[in-house]
Amino acid sequence: MTSLLCLKKSLPQNFNLEAEALDLVLALASFDYDIQLIFYGDGVYSLLQKEAYAQRLQALPLFDIHDVWVDSVSLEKRGLSLAELSFAAKPLYVGDLNRLIQQSKGVYSL
Repeated sequence: MTSLLCLKKSLPQNFNLEAEALDLVLALASFDYDIQLIFYGDGVYSLLQKEAYAQRLQALPLFDIHDVWVDSVSLEKRGLSLAELSFAAKPLYVGDLNRLIQQSKGVYSL
């Protein structure tokens, strides 16, 4: 199975744009790709959203997307912690991002 990395690094400014980014991730998963979703930089703010966006994130395992990460340095720079997130993403530590990028067949920036 081909591994693709989706890097969510933009600020969550509009719910429709956030939903479209997740729809792209789900569409890629439907083509039998092994998807790794990473929230990085300002993209970590997406994990603070409640209600509809958080519910969409909860559906990711239904589409065989089990690797959802959040960059721990990005959280720290923004004064955030894992406990504040509305979705239980796995922490990504220094050096892990480069390793995941190297292992992936492609990278999509969202």
